[in-house]
Amino acid sequence: MAFNPKNEQLTQAVRKGVESEKQANDSLDNESVLKVPVNNEDENETTKHYTFTLQPSVRRRLDAVAKEKGFKSASKFLNALISEL
Repeated sequence: MAFNPKNEQLTQAVRKGVESEKQANDSLDNESVLKVPVNNEDENETTKHYTFTLQPSVRRRLDAVAKEKGFKSASKFLNALISEL
């Protein structure tokens, strides 16, 4: 077939891409990507009010994780989480 060599080159290129993607995913699995903070009440900095939007399902998940980690509110959890970055 006239296109066979080209098809083989394309197939090899796709395989290399898939293999490198798998390796990247494996390295992410082995490393801690995001450290979830624990409740620390020793904050002395004043706070200000900010407004932003979230999807309702994300807000429910945020509330659940904040409660699970012992935070009084989702905003305190978000503050601690962002401070850890």
